[in-house]
Amino acid sequence: MDAFEIRGIIVDNGDTVVVMEVEPVDRTPISFTARIKKSATMYQTRQVKRHPCIMVEAIIKFAEKTVYGSLREFHPSGLRIEVKKEFSREIELLKPGDKLTAYIIKDGERIYSGIAKLIRVELSTNIIVLNPLNTLSSKYEERKYRNTRLSPVPSPRVAFEHPLIARRVVYDIIDLNTSGFSIAERSERVLFIPGMVFRSAEIIFSEEISLRCSAKVIYGRKQWGGMTKFGFAITDMDPITYTRLFNLLTRTDDPHSIASSKVSMDALWEFFFSSGFIYPDKYRYINEYKDTFRKIYEHLYHHCPEIFSSLTYQRNDQIYGHVSIIKAYPSTWMVHHLAALPMGRKRTGLYVLNQILNYLDGFHRMPSIGMKYLVFYYRPENKFPNYFFGGVCRILNAPHMCSVDEFAYILHILPTETKTLPVGWDLCRCTREDFAALHNAYRNHSPGLMIEAFDLENHDKSLWNTYKKLGLKRECSTYMLTHDGDRMAFFIVDRSERGLNLSDLLNSIKIIIPHIDHKMLPWHILEDVITLLGKEYNTDDVVLQVFPSAFLDAAGVNYPKKYCMWIAKTKYFDPHFDAIKRMTKFKYIKFIKSLIESMLSLH
Repeated sequence: MDAFEIRGIIVDNGDTVVVMEVEPVDRTPISFTARIKKSATMYQTRQVKRHPCIMVEAIIKFAEKTVYGSLREFHPSGLRIEVKKEFSREIELLKPGDKLTAYIIKDGERIYSGIAKLIRVELSTNIIVLNPLNTLSSKYEERKYRNTRLSPVPSPRVAFEHPLIARRVVYDIIDLNTSGFSIAERSERVLFIPGMVFRSAEIIFSEEISLRCSAKVIYGRKQWGGMTKFGFAITDMDPITYTRLFNLLTRTDDPHSIASSKVSMDALWEFFFSSGFIYPDKYRYINEYKDTFRKIYEHLYHHCPEIFSSLTYQRNDQIYGHVSIIKAYPSTWMVHHLAALPMGRKRTGLYVLNQILNYLDGFHRMPSIGMKYLVFYYRPENKFPNYFFGGVCRILNAPHMCSVDEFAYILHILPTETKTLPVGWDLCRCTREDFAALHNAYRNHSPGLMIEAFDLENHDKSLWNTYKKLGLKRECSTYMLTHDGDRMAFFIVDRSERGLNLSDLLNSIKIIIPHIDHKMLPWHILEDVITLLGKEYNTDDVVLQVFPSAFLDAAGVNYPKKYCMWIAKTKYFDPHFDAIKRMTKFKYIKFIKSLIESMLSLH
């Protein structure tokens, strides 16, 4: 302190600078005391407030060069970056107007990346000032049939932990859906740049309902009256939070539409029977275990939001439409049920279909949810799913995006006696090399996605552990049958509680057969293998899903029914979602009328 003469104080709060003269009274080596005069001068030369930044890294790339530094000041029109001394020579080459790529990093996470224009270089202090170009940072393609942006009353708010200015900021939300929201702020006070990412945000409704998410700034647009509107995309949200948000919004749009885990079990079972979802043959199958089924369903619908979501269309306590999805494999969710009844003149089936499409529109985008694939099983004789889901396959027109495979379904009675395989036949667990052969075996009959969707090579047990934590059983293991070293069949042993799915599609043995020739693989050998694997189920019977069904036809084995397995890779949804949504705007009025009159039921 002794080396300096104290003449005044300058206070810079970002948008104004205050200069005041002072009269020193006392000083120490680390502080001073001064008397402030009665007047001071305020300068307002900045249109937008500047904010000091601490411990924020900056990386600048240009002309195949990369320089590193620290962000010292931030506002939406300017980034003041102090470049490290070792990069002094590199910034000497820069000229005002040059385009550079800027990356801003806080605590190891990228907060912003985008193109910026160089305003000036201050070589004496190694400072460069950049103007981020307000370019649209579109995360998804613009669509005609996107989910409606709603403006609930009272207006929800969004709160951010702003990483650059290290404080919490709160804004009123103008409009909102499950994919994003928008806010408005006075142009001179804005804190956002298109492309900026917020790892921690809260959408706050009345009664202080707070939903956590991460978000990205997509655009900033000047509005009338000196305001700027910013659009945000929701980039991640866990399944429980997503369902709560969807329920709040869908109830605002249509009071009959409900997304909730608190479904009345009596109303649900009544609906299953009334809609024909539980038909006589299925009831005969579940009758012996109906008490177990009821307990499993009550647990699933009320206590498992991490792995299960349910949407209903109802008036008061009576359900007219229902759809649910369950996380069946590490990267795959499965449509669990889909059924509807007419509600007056309403085409309830179409409402339910639109409801699940609207739900999936944002659901599949959230990394925390883990939906790379969506699976739906249906009977081939059921007209509506053949029309709609088959139509989706035709729209995508590529088996690597969407496929349908048909397999035979058998309830196989397990013999009580122990079986052994003849000499030369061996059953063993699949290794990494065997998985490639399994893919090839499937490819012999289909170019589709079935084996991909099972995610058999994923050794992460977090999903099975989640089931266990929720008090449920879920496992999946893969076996291979060989004859004198040749691979003859593959077995995907799916295990869950009986009744987790009414057709036990997640508690079954899926059999993939490379060659249809039943002489190479006699049915009695397969029966012996099924008996050996069936011990894991501790039941008198086990469900078999045999692919291709043509193998059983060739072997002369009767089976009661077939199922189609529809699979879609969800990353292809966005560019084709308009076309998929258009399929719900049916022009076939007679078809719809007959469909609803017969009480739409998708098994």
